[in-house]
Amino acid sequence: MSELDDPLFVQYMQSDDIAMAEASKIAYAHELNVNANPTTANEETQKLINERFTEPHFLMPTFSNKNVITIERPNKEYIMAVRGTRITNPNDLAADAQILINDKNNIRVNSVKEVYKSFRAEEPTAKLTLTGHSLGAGVAHELANQYGERYVGFNTPSSPIALVETAINLRTKPIQTITTKTISALNDKITNKHSQHKIYLTQNLDVISSLNKYTNFEDTIISIPQKQETLHQWTGSHNIDNFTRSGLDNKKLKPKIVKTKRGLNTYYSTPNAEDVRRSANSVAHIDEFENCYPGAPFEKCKKINKKL
Repeated sequence: MSELDDPLFVQYMQSDDIAMAEASKIAYAHELNVNANPTTANEETQKLINERFTEPHFLMPTFSNKNVITIERPNKEYIMAVRGTRITNPNDLAADAQILINDKNNIRVNSVKEVYKSFRAEEPTAKLTLTGHSLGAGVAHELANQYGERYVGFNTPSSPIALVETAINLRTKPIQTITTKTISALNDKITNKHSQHKIYLTQNLDVISSLNKYTNFEDTIISIPQKQETLHQWTGSHNIDNFTRSGLDNKKLKPKIVKTKRGLNTYYSTPNAEDVRRSANSVAHIDEFENCYPGAPFEKCKKINKKL
C-alpha cells in the first residue's frame, strides 16, 4: 500500500510542516556545498531551495553555516534548520554522544545558539520556526525550549539516561505542599512552552527517536507511515526522506467519485479532491466532475455514468 493511501500521511503532505522537512534536508546539503566550494556554496544551496519550494524562499547567508541554515519565506517568516549527523564528522559524533549521556553543555547547541542570537538581534519580533532532523532536531528542540520558539522536529533523539535522571529527581525531590494555584501556573507554563512544538516520527521502530512515543508528554508527537523506498534500509526509519517529498514524484492520488441521488436529481462529488490536487504531479481534472449531471456532454462524465 502506498503512503498516499494513508490519511495521516496525506494530511501531513498538505501541512506546512513538510516545508520544515525540506529545509532540514537542505541543511545537510549546505554543509557539503560549503566543504566543496565556500565561494559558490550559497548559490548552490539557493538552487536546491528553488527546486524544493514552489514559492520564493531565500537563503540568508549571514545566519547560515555548516551547522545551520536560515531561510526567509515569502510571508516574511523564517525557518532555521539545524543540520543532523554526518557520520564522518567527529564533532557530530561528539554532539550525539553528549545527547546520549544528557550532557547539558552540548557543543552543537552552543554553536547554533550564537547564530540564533545574532538572528534575533536583527529580527527580534519575526515569526521563526526552529527545525531539524536527528541531531539537528535535538539541537533545535533545546533552543526552542530555552527561548520559547516554534518547533517542528523529525526523528528527534531521546536519551534513556535523561529519562532515568528525571525519574530520580522526582523521587528525591522534597515533598512540597502543592496548591491549586501552583498546579495551574505549572500547567500554563508547560502549555505556553510546548503548545507549538511538534515531533514527527515514523510508525516503525527507530532506536534513536521512538522513545518519544512513550516518555515525551510535553510535545505533540505525530507518527506517520514509513515510506516504502526506505523499508529495505537498515536505518530506514530514521531517514529524513520519510518526511520530504522525495520519492513521491511518480505517485498520484486517484479522485474518488461519489454518486448521490436526491429525488429526481443525481449529483457527483469528489470528497478527496483537495488531496488529489495536492498530491505530487496529479493530473486529474476534477473541476469537470462537479458538472456531471445525467447526460452531461463531458467525455469523462460519460465514462463515469457508464461505470456507476
